[in-house]
Amino acid sequence: MSFTISKWFNNHQAPSVLMIDDLSDAYIETYKEAYKNDWGYLCKEENSVYSFLEKELLNKFPSIKITFFVPYLKHNVISEKGKKSYKKYGVGERIEFSNFLKHLIKEGHEIAHHGSNHGQYIDTSNPSTVNNFKHEWELFENVDEGVEVTKKGIETFKEHLNVEIKGGKFCGYKQRENSLEIIDKSKFDYWCEDVNYNTKNYTATKFGEENIISFPTNFSGNAFVRLSYSTGDKHKDRKKQFTKYLQPLYDISQYKALNNLYTSGNIISIQEHISPATSSGITQSANIVSDITSLQKIYNYLSNKSIWYATCQDIADYIYAVENTDIYIDNEEIVLKFNNYKNLENITISINDKEYFEFFSQEKHYVSKKNNHKYTVNIPIVNGENRYRVEREHKI
Repeated sequence: MSFTISKWFNNHQAPSVLMIDDLSDAYIETYKEAYKNDWGYLCKEENSVYSFLEKELLNKFPSIKITFFVPYLKHNVISEKGKKSYKKYGVGERIEFSNFLKHLIKEGHEIAHHGSNHGQYIDTSNPSTVNNFKHEWELFENVDEGVEVTKKGIETFKEHLNVEIKGGKFCGYKQRENSLEIIDKSKFDYWCEDVNYNTKNYTATKFGEENIISFPTNFSGNAFVRLSYSTGDKHKDRKKQFTKYLQPLYDISQYKALNNLYTSGNIISIQEHISPATSSGITQSANIVSDITSLQKIYNYLSNKSIWYATCQDIADYIYAVENTDIYIDNEEIVLKFNNYKNLENITISINDKEYFEFFSQEKHYVSKKNNHKYTVNIPIVNGENRYRVEREHKI
């Protein structure tokens, strides 16, 4: 018998997740169109940014799974000094927003940790984010303070959404020497600690006593519009009058990078923000509104590939399962021995073989199906030995 554990769920070639930062119960009046000003405040309303995302992307590519990174307090990036007309609330302050987040979870998406208020302005009279904003994990001078603030977020999401937050991301990917220790002591399963747009093979790295998975960020959602769209910055936009003509050439390199991520079996984690609107009037870099044609190109490319569309948590759970499961034969049975030292629930693993097979236990029967050139079954596993009898006959 030549059974193997699949690198990715259902023997897909690569997983992909859309990561959207800063979903917040906030609105800042910068543009004429309401959906461009919305950071999540309008929830599922017809003119909301989420309705725009559904219409322009999710309805066209319904397999997409999103991890939304959500600050749990009022979002300080939106400054009171910036615009006269704004709204912002923390998680749990409006039932409409809590119900909206619950809806996203029900749709198969994930809500993840993104700090309390994201950080603070150094000069509060000047709401420009250029060299004037310190992101949250840059500010914690000691570990205990950071753990207290971070764990408060876990408690807030549990209280108002009844969901266990298992992962998150550093605000602005900024940290200081004690930041990883804060995350470790907060007992997450995964954390996005850095951005690195490369196409190398992915090997899950860990940090801390909790063996937290360091989750990659490796592809920008604005890849196919980066050199062409307006930013609101006069100096940058003058340059883009010329760089926009280079976008087609740049597209070639980005398709190559995307293809390398796919063929190497890497995680394809696509980085975005929820809204273009900022207090400074400058367009938020990499946002779903400005980047929608780029996102459509990305997912159109992936649509005919063997992609596992998943959340960050889905992918982290599968990595954990693979790394802690041994497969062997004992008395003509296949044994999957799972060391579930984190006591995670609802863990599934995929088993492959070149030929058709069926697995039987006293209670369950699994029939293999061919995917990506191998026969595969997806099996829920529990801590300890999971034993199965094997049959090869293909019954029609």
